[in-house]
Amino acid sequence: MGDAMRGPVSTGGKRDKGVETLIRMRALMPVDEDTYYLNPLLREFIGDYVVSYGAFRQLTRLDSPIRQLRLEFDSLRDFRREGSLRDSDRAMSRLEEAIARIGFYMDQNLQLLSAKVSTNFGDVDSVGGKIRENQFYYGEVKRFAQQISSLDSKAQEMDLQSIGEGFSEVHRLLNVRILSRLRDWAARITDIQRVVSKNLFSLRQLETQQRNLARVALWLSKNRLSDGFDVDITAEVADRLAAPVSLTSTWNIDVTDTDPVVAQGMLAAAKRLPLAAPVPKQTPLDPPVVVSTQQVIEQSPSAPIDELIDAYLDFITSEAAFDEHADLSLLRWRQRNSAAYGLESDTTDEEWLLYAYSQISSAGFVVDLDIRPRAPSEFNDFFTDAMARLDLRTSV
Repeated sequence: MGDAMRGPVSTGGKRDKGVETLIRMRALMPVDEDTYYLNPLLREFIGDYVVSYGAFRQLTRLDSPIRQLRLEFDSLRDFRREGSLRDSDRAMSRLEEAIARIGFYMDQNLQLLSAKVSTNFGDVDSVGGKIRENQFYYGEVKRFAQQISSLDSKAQEMDLQSIGEGFSEVHRLLNVRILSRLRDWAARITDIQRVVSKNLFSLRQLETQQRNLARVALWLSKNRLSDGFDVDITAEVADRLAAPVSLTSTWNIDVTDTDPVVAQGMLAAAKRLPLAAPVPKQTPLDPPVVVSTQQVIEQSPSAPIDELIDAYLDFITSEAAFDEHADLSLLRWRQRNSAAYGLESDTTDEEWLLYAYSQISSAGFVVDLDIRPRAPSEFNDFFTDAMARLDLRTSV
């Protein structure tokens, strides 16, 4: 099997029995006289297992599996409408296989792309070959992303139809095995597309000399030498290799250096500096004095309508309110006491009742409304008076 992965095999020698066994199992396929190649499907399986891929290997297309999934879904729907149970079970099994096949192809393509990107297309040695393979997989990734979008729309469509037909198991399969994984697949293919695009851009920016240098570095990484190059180094070549290069440097003075030359140089440089302008001495600031430590809280004066409501609450909580002849009407309370509390005369009875009802209810009292029966074509309750009382459950 190892020899067949590397190239063609033939009979002869100690491996005749093994080759004949693989031929009977159809693991080896004859292509010429006494020449056999490994079954392409088996080669692809082994390549996926050991994560070893050849150059310019195409990604598995999803168009055919998506069409097959749609066909199996339509077949299942027709059989269930006809009431054929055995045919429905067979169609359901084929549908599950189609869904599993799509998930396998998706993972296989992403594994292939990840291997290519992580090894920087290590199955190609030349820089030009790497650029061409980068361009090839850039187009493959774009088509793969379009197929993912097509799968998303088709799966969403079948999911809605399965809900309408009452196919709960189909709805679960589509959501668990495809729709819930689409976001992760799309994110991974986007990351790979960004890396491939970045590598392609970087390679295209290399100039001619840099490409030559990259080819030499690549050749050296593939062909490591322990004793150097087998090239005669003449004096002319040595002079060219060791040509002096001028470097621009700046003298950085170390102020902690005690050398007399350095110290005299620093003193001479310091004498040429302009004199420092004298800084006037600032007068000390007076310490802050605490004027007051007490905050005075001013209470805003209450409005006359609020004072009238407070007086009403004091009345209904007093003993006079428990008299059976006590008048607890809010409307009559206003009529009797509005002048005493300075309530404006332009405040209408409706405004008084609405405002007093909201304030007394928020204070925790129970307000009973005097609601008249609704007239025809009326939809809201109309109350003409209200009376407040204590909530005995709250007070206890």
